[in-house]
Amino acid sequence: MNIAVIAALSAAAYWEFRENLNRSVDTYLISQAKSVTASIASDDSLLEARKEIQAFFGPMDDPKSTIYRIWFEGEKEYYADSFSGERWPLDLKLESVEPPKEGEFRFFSTERDDVTYRLLWASQSTPRFDDDKKQPLNIIIAAYNGYIAEQLGEFLIVLLIIGAIIIFLSIGLTLLILRWGMKPIHGITALMHNVTGKNIDQLSPQLAQEPSELKPFVQAWDNMIERLAMAIQQQKRFTADASHELRTPLAIVKSTLQATRSRKRSEQDYESSIDRALEDIDRLEHLIEQLLLLAHLDDIKRQNQYNKINLKALVTDVCEHYYPFAQQRGNILKWQACSAETEGDQHQLNRMLANLVDNAIKYGPENSPISVTMGMSDNMVNIEIHDQGGNISKEQQEHIFERFYRIRKKRQKTPDGTGLGLALAQEIALMHNGKITVKSDPDSGTQFTVNLPLVS
Repeated sequence: MNIAVIAALSAAAYWEFRENLNRSVDTYLISQAKSVTASIASDDSLLEARKEIQAFFGPMDDPKSTIYRIWFEGEKEYYADSFSGERWPLDLKLESVEPPKEGEFRFFSTERDDVTYRLLWASQSTPRFDDDKKQPLNIIIAAYNGYIAEQLGEFLIVLLIIGAIIIFLSIGLTLLILRWGMKPIHGITALMHNVTGKNIDQLSPQLAQEPSELKPFVQAWDNMIERLAMAIQQQKRFTADASHELRTPLAIVKSTLQATRSRKRSEQDYESSIDRALEDIDRLEHLIEQLLLLAHLDDIKRQNQYNKINLKALVTDVCEHYYPFAQQRGNILKWQACSAETEGDQHQLNRMLANLVDNAIKYGPENSPISVTMGMSDNMVNIEIHDQGGNISKEQQEHIFERFYRIRKKRQKTPDGTGLGLALAQEIALMHNGKITVKSDPDSGTQFTVNLPLVS
C-alpha cells in the first residue's frame, strides 16, 4: 500500500514537472513571436526589420540554435528564414499540417537529428499595411527542447532515490512498529507454550504497556484461562470423587467375597454374601450409569437438537409412574399441571423431574403428602416439588447440587445415594437455559423449584 501511494505521488510530481517545463518553453516561443511581430511593425522598412530579426536570433552554427521561418501569406518568397535556400530542416512537413487561424498559436514537438525541438506556428495580423492590404504574417519558431528531457531524467532519478529512501524508511518503521506491537503477542505465545494442567491458573499475561487494540484479546485470554482452570479443577475433583466412590463399593464387594471364601460356610451364608455383593454391584452399576450420563450431557449440549416439549404431559407421566412407589411408603402424591411448552430433550427433562420426585419420596417423611404443581410467570414455567421434610440446613443447601455431595443424617455412618442425582438434575436444567432452586425449613418443608423458559 505504501509503495503504491509513493508511486502515485511520484508519477503525479513527474507529470506536473514535465508540464511546467513545457509551459515555460511555450511561453518563451510566444514572447519570441511577439518580438518578431513588434519588429516588423515598428521598423521603417521590411529590410531593416529582417536584419533586426536575423540579428535577434543570431547565427545558426550551433545545432541547438533557434530555428525560424517567417513569411507573409500569399508571398512566394520567405520574408526571413534561418535556412535560406534549403528545405525545412525539422522532421515536420508543413504541407500536411493544418495552419493556425489568424491570431492563433499552434504548438508541435518534433526532432532534428535526434535532437528534440518545441515548435510554435503563429498567424498574426500586420499593423504596417492599410486594412485593404493586410496580409497575415506566419511565424514558425522552433526552440531546442532537449534540456527538458535532460531535466526530466535528472528529476526522475531524484524521485527514484527519494522514493527508495522513503520506501526503505517506511518498511523499517513498519517493522519496528510491528515488532513493538507484537511484543505482547510473543509474551502470550511464550505463556501458551508453558501451559499445563498444573500451572494454568497462574498464567495471566501481565503487559506493562498494553496497546488498546490488544485489550479485548488479553481480556478474552484471561477469561479463557479462568474457564479452563475452573474446568480442569472440576475435572480433577470429579476424577478424585469418582475414584473414591467407585473404590468404596468395589472394596466392599471384595471384602465380602474374601470373607466368604476364607472358610467353609453354610448355604444360607453363601447366599447372604452373594446377595450383599449383588447389592453393592447394583449400587456401583447405578453410579457408573450416572457418571456416564453426566459425561454424555456435554455431547447433548453441543448437538443442541431440541424439540418442543409438552410439560403438562411430562409432569403427568412422571407423577403417574411414581404414584405406586409413593403409596408403598404411605405418601400421597398429588399433582396439578397446566398447559405449557419448552424446547429441550424429552428424555433428559423426564430424568430431571424423575430425580426430584424420587428424592421427595425417598427422603421426605413417610405417611405425608407430596405435591407437584405447575405455574407460569415472566415467560417462565415453574415446576414445584414439595414434601414435608424441611431438614436441609442453609449450609447444606449451598452445596446440595454439587457432584458427590450427600446429606448425612444424624447417627448415619454412610449417607444414602451416590450424590449425583441432584447434580445431574441441575445440569439438565442449565443445559435447557433454566435452573433449580431449593428452600427448606422445618415449618414449611422442602421445596425444589424448576424454572424453564416458555415457548409459544
